[in-house]
Amino acid sequence: MLAHALREEGYRIVCFFDANIFFTLTEHGGVGAQTRHSFSVLADIFGLEGNEIYVVPSGVQADGYVLESLKYLPISFAVTNDRFRDYEALYPAVMKSNQWRKGVVFSKGEVKLLQHRFSVTLKIDRQ
Repeated sequence: MLAHALREEGYRIVCFFDANIFFTLTEHGGVGAQTRHSFSVLADIFGLEGNEIYVVPSGVQADGYVLESLKYLPISFAVTNDRFRDYEALYPAVMKSNQWRKGVVFSKGEVKLLQHRFSVTLKIDRQ
């Protein structure tokens, strides 16, 4: 729902997944053990387009990967409730930026993207 609402507002979406996403989905019953690992499976489960999915390479810590990406994409931001506290010393410019992180609150059919200076409310269509 969040990706759809952001897309409707004109944002380009890229969802980063840990390399173990398929194991996690299998372990929690999201997909069957015999399900082929593919972007189309993630697209179906999370309501994403194929070009909106990025699986972080195996052996690479996803949090650091996301922060490193944001360092080179100054008009981008991460929608997350993760505060990335373990990375404050490594990425001080990204961590102190006004746009790098937006928290998410779901309430009464709306999504609120929270950032310490402002918030944006997006209407969610729960078809």
